[in-house]
Amino acid sequence: MKKLLTIENFLCLLTLSAPFYLVKVSFFGIPTNAFELFGVFLLALFLALQRKTFFEETKNLPRVLLVSIFAILLGVIASTLANDNWKSGFGILKGWFILPILFSFAIYAVIKSEESIEKLFASICYSIAIVSLIALVYKMQKITTYDGRLSAFYLSPNHLAMYLSCGIFFPFYFFVKGILQKNILKTTLSTTILLLVILSLFFTFSYGAWIAVSLALAFTVIIFSKRKFLFSLFLVLIVAFAFLLQFDSEKFEALRNFSERSSFASRMMIWKTSLLMLKQSPILGIGPGNFQNTYLSLQKFFPPYLEWAVPQPHNIFLAFWLQSGIIGFAGFFLIVFHAIKNLLKIKGMDFSLHIPLVGFFFYTLLHGLVDTPFWKNDLAFLFWLNLFLAAAIWKIATKKPVSLETDRVQL
Repeated sequence: MKKLLTIENFLCLLTLSAPFYLVKVSFFGIPTNAFELFGVFLLALFLALQRKTFFEETKNLPRVLLVSIFAILLGVIASTLANDNWKSGFGILKGWFILPILFSFAIYAVIKSEESIEKLFASICYSIAIVSLIALVYKMQKITTYDGRLSAFYLSPNHLAMYLSCGIFFPFYFFVKGILQKNILKTTLSTTILLLVILSLFFTFSYGAWIAVSLALAFTVIIFSKRKFLFSLFLVLIVAFAFLLQFDSEKFEALRNFSERSSFASRMMIWKTSLLMLKQSPILGIGPGNFQNTYLSLQKFFPPYLEWAVPQPHNIFLAFWLQSGIIGFAGFFLIVFHAIKNLLKIKGMDFSLHIPLVGFFFYTLLHGLVDTPFWKNDLAFLFWLNLFLAAAIWKIATKKPVSLETDRVQL
């Protein structure tokens, strides 16, 4: 029983419970959610039991990671103070930056082995599997959006698609590893999770997510696989088949015919408006939480909007620049570049835990061109978690000899 009630297991449970950010609560008048409360409780427990470990592990963090985080936080704070809506701005700072960074660092501090990292990978797998299963129940009950897209308990189909897409690389990892180890249980379980996630992702009809996941997987395969052409062709055929099934849909027809009312045309208008915002406030941005109101105030400069409810600019780079200023944007760019560079350096070592993280960061950048796979509680947590996991993997891979030849995931 004592082996189950460990800080490490509780932090894995926290990772599993990321979707519980949707359960809103108020704590002494401060708006929060079930996920944050659980995380704060675990953080307090960790500090009480392993305070020395917490502070000692800060010395092991890469300096670039610390500088980048400082730049992002400074940018968000400066942008918030320079604009109105402080309540929303500091709420975003708490929920999408400070708390998930602290939670992720606690996980980093606890990680001591490859097995610990795989447990966290498994937690992500189970989380997206549960979400996918619930989403498919919604689909079977015919509870969808007005245009037939699956959103389940999320605010939009794109929100559901982004959470599933962020996690899909981890069951792929266990799937390949199960085949290589000839582990029937692991292969069957990971295959089941993959089928649930892919099916749910399909019914969101989020074309941006489909393409970004496929390209990220293809890039990862090209980098790490000995069978580049075969795997790449397989991925292309799957995506082509998915789009073929959508050929007669209203959404795909609008895109195919370059309709002025397609989702891409709507994004083009949002991006043009966002660029005008940058032109007006290039240094400090407009502040977190202010995009919707600023977007509406600029309608007079454009034809009638195709979409009015737009909380984010549908581009992760524009989102960071607008809501954390040029300093925060530079920090974001630096932190992702550093993570990918270090993960790719591990290539060639007898090590494979970095592969799903490479896929995750490729996906984030690719889908980030047309959406914002960060600016939401669960997505922000996964982003920071994977950054700190990348740092932990780099620490393990470079500070001790690794001998995992029989377990190595080599596609």
